[in-house]
Amino acid sequence: MNLERWFLTGFSLLCIFALIKLVPKGKSRDAWVLFLFLQVITWPAGLFAVEKGWIEYPTQLLPQANMYNKTSFSFEFFLFPTVAIFFSLYYPYNIKRFTAFLYYLCFSGFFTLFEVVLEKYTTLVEYDEWKWYWTLVTVIISLFINHKYYLWFRKRLIKVDYK
Repeated sequence: MNLERWFLTGFSLLCIFALIKLVPKGKSRDAWVLFLFLQVITWPAGLFAVEKGWIEYPTQLLPQANMYNKTSFSFEFFLFPTVAIFFSLYYPYNIKRFTAFLYYLCFSGFFTLFEVVLEKYTTLVEYDEWKWYWTLVTVIISLFINHKYYLWFRKRLIKVDYK
């Protein structure tokens, strides 16, 4: 296993640990809703970008499983949904629009900076026609759609007493 795969494995374990420790017990159902719904957005969007030849992921954690689906399982299906969980669960309500925009920008900027660093120094991501600002914009849009869905879904949740 090469260094990049070790990195993906370590980062996946770090995400699992963060989810276990930082998602409040009473919000685990919310976390699942956020996690799964973002995958509904990222799978077709990521697949479209890869199939158009805009971006590629040469090193995969599961290369045999990704023989036909060339998107990054680690980023599209695990890392980004994990970021989206923390984005929505810790979203500061009752804030002004500009502050909300800054909140979106900070999370999206973190994810974009992370991807740019990986693109520059590893073989995990390669931009062909893709640009960093496209990542920033698509992450903002994805977080917005995911958060709005979460707010809509949460209205209908029934309180469960965890003992």
